[in-house]
Amino acid sequence: MGRKVPVKVRVWVTEQSSISRNSWKITLLTGTLLTGAVGLVFAGSWLGVRLIVSPGSLTWLSQILPHWGDFSVPQPQTLAEIGAEVQPAGQAIGAPLYFSSYPGMTQQRAGFNDVLLPILQAGPQCTRQPKGGRCGAILELRVYRSIRQPFRQSLLGQSVVQGPGTVYELIDRIGVTGPEELSAIARLSHKAITQGSTRTLPLTDMHFIEGQAPAGIWLQLSGEWKRGSRVLYGQVVQYDPEHRRLYAMQAWSSPAGQWPRWQQVTGDATAELVVDHSIGLEPQFQVYQLRRPRISAQPPTLEAVSLTEAALADRTYANGLLLARHGLWSSALQILKAVKQRGKWSSAAQSQLDVVALHAKITQTQADRDWASPTQQILAQVMDGRWAKSLSLLKAAHQSGYDIENLLKQNADRLWQRVEAALRVNPHQADLQAWGTLVLAVQQNRTEAIAWLRRQPNPADHRSSEQTLALLQPKPDLNAIPDAVLPPVAVPTVPAAAPAVAGGLIGTVNPITTVQASDWLAVASLTLPAQQTWYRIEVVGFHDGQDWQPARLGVEVSAISTTQPAQTLLNELGLENSQLQIVVWQDATPVQTLSATVKAVQIQQGRFFLLAAGERLEFPDGSAVVAVTPDTISWSQPSTTLTLAELAQQPIWQEKLVPQLWQDLQTAELIPAPTVTDDPLQVLGDWAIQLLELTGDQTPEAILTIEPATTDPPRTVIFSGSSLIYSDLHNPERFLVAIVEHTNNRRPILIVMNAGKLNLQKWSSQRQQFD
Repeated sequence: MGRKVPVKVRVWVTEQSSISRNSWKITLLTGTLLTGAVGLVFAGSWLGVRLIVSPGSLTWLSQILPHWGDFSVPQPQTLAEIGAEVQPAGQAIGAPLYFSSYPGMTQQRAGFNDVLLPILQAGPQCTRQPKGGRCGAILELRVYRSIRQPFRQSLLGQSVVQGPGTVYELIDRIGVTGPEELSAIARLSHKAITQGSTRTLPLTDMHFIEGQAPAGIWLQLSGEWKRGSRVLYGQVVQYDPEHRRLYAMQAWSSPAGQWPRWQQVTGDATAELVVDHSIGLEPQFQVYQLRRPRISAQPPTLEAVSLTEAALADRTYANGLLLARHGLWSSALQILKAVKQRGKWSSAAQSQLDVVALHAKITQTQADRDWASPTQQILAQVMDGRWAKSLSLLKAAHQSGYDIENLLKQNADRLWQRVEAALRVNPHQADLQAWGTLVLAVQQNRTEAIAWLRRQPNPADHRSSEQTLALLQPKPDLNAIPDAVLPPVAVPTVPAAAPAVAGGLIGTVNPITTVQASDWLAVASLTLPAQQTWYRIEVVGFHDGQDWQPARLGVEVSAISTTQPAQTLLNELGLENSQLQIVVWQDATPVQTLSATVKAVQIQQGRFFLLAAGERLEFPDGSAVVAVTPDTISWSQPSTTLTLAELAQQPIWQEKLVPQLWQDLQTAELIPAPTVTDDPLQVLGDWAIQLLELTGDQTPEAILTIEPATTDPPRTVIFSGSSLIYSDLHNPERFLVAIVEHTNNRRPILIVMNAGKLNLQKWSSQRQQFD
C-alpha cells in the first residue's frame, strides 16, 4: 500500500447578505405597484368610457376639481333657464316627455326619472307661416334627469328665484333633421300619384311607439305631408336608460297614414317593427327585426326583412319570392309552405314566409269580402291571384255594360306586373294568358296582343282569343227597341239641360235615418242591409258626355214614374251599375272612402236626389262629403311640387306674383304685418307649390294651399302664367275641396264649398277664370 496523501479542504463561510434577507419585501412592493398600476389603468379606462358615454353622470368631479363644471358638464337647470338659453338662437323648448309614463315603466327601472325635451324652431318669422311649415319643427332632442332640490336659486334676467323646485341634469342630446320630400313620398311618386322636391320636411310631433316594445324606451318623431294624398313620415328614436344614450335610428313613411307599431310577425321572441306602406288595395308592409350589438355600449339596429334575396338556394323557393315581390302574396305563400314541408328550412326562410303571410292575409280578406263595385271586386280577385274567378267576374261585368277597356287602362301597370310574374312561374295557365292578352291589347294594340299570345306555350285558339278580346268592345244594347214599333205617345220629356248621355255625376251627401217609400222612385228594394245606413245625395253637376252641366231637371218624380223608368235616369247619369263612391274630405285630404248602392231617385223642384245605402261614416266637423261615379270621375293629383323659392327664380314670380301673394296674405291676416327688413322669400320661400294643368293651355298652373294654424279650412290660391285665377283668401265661408276630372274630358274642374253648399267651377276661356 502506498502512502496516503493528506487532502486539504478549505471551506468559505460568509454572513447572509442584507439583500437576500429583504427579498420578500421587494416582491411585495413590486406586486403592490403592479396591482396599483393595473387598477389605475382600469380606473382611467372606466373614467374615459363614462366621459364618452354619459359625462353628466360625473358631476362628483366638480367637488374634487373646482373648475371641472366650468368646461365639461353643464350644471342642472330649470326649464325656464333652458328656454332662456336656447331663445337667442331662435329656438324654444317643447313639451317634455316624461319616461315615467312609458308603458310598463316602474320606479325601480332605469330611466324612470329621465325626461325627453325637444328643442323647436321658433322666432318672429314663425308667426307668419302656415301650419305645416318649418315652425315648430324639432331641431334637437335632449335627455335630462329630473332632480328635486330642497333649495334652488337661479338668476333669470334681473330677478332672483329662490326656493324648492325641480332642476334638470343633461344626460345626452342629438340633432334632428327631417327627411327630404322625395324620400318621404317615394311610394306615391313610384305610383305616379305625385312628385316631390328635395326640400326638407319638418318633424313636429313625438310620442311612444305602440305595441310590445323590446328593451329600452322607443319613440318616434313624426310629421304629416298633405297634398291631396296624406303621408305620415318620421324617425324612430331609442333611449337606452342603462347606458343613458339616445339614438336616432330608422326613418319611415306611411302613405296609408298609419303609425309604426311593434307587432309579432315572425314568431321570434322579440316583436318586429311594422311600417304600413299600403296604397289603396295594395298591401305593403316593411318589417324590421331588432339586432342587438355584440358590445353592449353600441346601439341596436333595425334590419328590414328583405324579399329580394332568397334565404334558401332552391329554385321553387325563389319562384315564391318572385310572386311576392310582384304582389301575388297568396300564391307565394302556397309555394313557400310547400318548400317548408320538404324539410329544408332556416330561420331566415321562416322570417320571409311570415312576412309573405302577413300580406297574404290582407289580400285574402279583400278577395273574400263583398264589394259594392264590380271594379273593386275584380281587382281584389286579381291581387289575390284568383285568375279564373277574376276573369269570370270580368265577363259578367262586360255583360252588365261595364267599360272593360277603361277599367284595364286605369290598372294596366299593376295588372301586367302580376300577369308577367305569374307566367314566369306557370306559363301554361290559360286564364293567365287571357289576362295577358287583354292587358297588352289595352297597353299597346290588338295586333301586338295576339302576336304575344301566339308566342306563349299552348296558346288559346283563334276563336278563344277573339272571344277574349271582344270583352274590350262595348256591349250592344239588346233591349233597345226601334222607334218604328212604338206608337207615338205624348209624354213629359226631360229638357235639353238634363243629362242625355252617360257621363257621371258629382253630389253632396247627407245621412238620413228614415225613408218614406212614397217619396222615392225605387230602382231596387228599399231594404237597408245590416250595418249600413241611408244617404241622401243631391246631384250638383253631371257630365253629359261632352261637358259639365248643372243638375236642374224640369219634371217631378210623379211625372216620370209612369213614363220613364228610374234605371233609365241612372243610366243617363253614368250609374248603370247603381254604384257611387262617397269620400269624406277634410283639410283638402280624403280621410274616409266607401262604396254605396243607389236604391231610389227623387226630383223636387228641379233638384235631383239619390237614395243610397252604404257603411256608416263619421262626418268630422268642417269636412265636406262628396259622392261621385267612380268609373268615370277621378281625383286630380299634382304633376310636380316645388317650393316658392324655386319658382321665384322665374322673373314673373320674382317681380309680380310673390309681391302680390305677400300683400294678399297680409290683407287676409294669414301673416302679421311685416317689418321693413322682412324679405318675403325668407318667410315664404319653403312653402310648397303644386303644379297641375287646369286651363287646357298645356302649361301647368301653380297651386298654393295654406293651412291656417286654427281649425279653419285650408286656403287656396291658383296662378296661371302672370295672373291670379282663383283665390279664397278673403272669403272665410269658401274653400276648395278637391279637383276632379272626367274620363271623356281631361280638363279638371274645381269642387268648392261655399257657405255650406257644394258647387262645381269650370274654367272659362272667355272670362279667364273659374266660374
